[in-house]
Amino acid sequence: MFTERCEIHDIVMVSPDSLLLSNWTKKSLQLVNSRTGSTLSEVSGIPPVGICMMGREFAAVTSGCSNQVQLVQVRGGRLTLGTVLDVKADCWGVAGSGDNVVVSYNSPPWLEVMDTDGRVLHQYQDPGAAPTFKSPDCLTTYNNGFIYVADIALNTITKLDSSLKVLKTFSDPQLKGPKGISSVGDGQLLVCSRLNNSIVHVNVNSGKMTTILGKADRDGIVRPRSLAYCPQQRKLFVCTDNETDGIQVYQWE
Repeated sequence: MFTERCEIHDIVMVSPDSLLLSNWTKKSLQLVNSRTGSTLSEVSGIPPVGICMMGREFAAVTSGCSNQVQLVQVRGGRLTLGTVLDVKADCWGVAGSGDNVVVSYNSPPWLEVMDTDGRVLHQYQDPGAAPTFKSPDCLTTYNNGFIYVADIALNTITKLDSSLKVLKTFSDPQLKGPKGISSVGDGQLLVCSRLNNSIVHVNVNSGKMTTILGKADRDGIVRPRSLAYCPQQRKLFVCTDNETDGIQVYQWE
């Protein structure tokens, strides 16, 4: 399943039966059947990098090289391009926070929360010599409003509130080059430990981290980039830097 040769930058669950993919090779956004891998809908002309769902029927997409965030309607198994939000620089990470969009930048590293009209509501930029962020590539949020940021350069996961106040930072030797990050329940995260070739489970209440995939060569994970979890199917969908791998599917409970 999902063996087409392509470079997938990000992946999110839309429903138990569908996934949204940012396909860098095709410069397109794809809605695919999560059980068969068949394409349901596709929109082209944007070089997508990060994606997130905002509710059940809208997604936000960063392009990484266009200073824009593209909003996309996801309804009835079809994708329709919507509003384009102009941002200050190349942004990579994106997450939905209620009706707002959270984006991250790398040069210099900072975060912004904006509404769907593009108005900036909150900003965070490191104030001093001991930075909280160096390369905040990937974001995720919970329904309770907390934002979690994976920093691939500092090997950390940082928790912020909806106004971008830093609350806590987590680190562990198992977390090396964290890239993809996904919330899988209250206080639970799954993170791609890219340089350890593994997937790590993070309990943000206790700070405990556990490697769930990548302990053995049989798992076959090489430089994982992004992931999505479907609790109904109990399946974990993993994208890697290796174009020949497509999307790897694992059982996980």
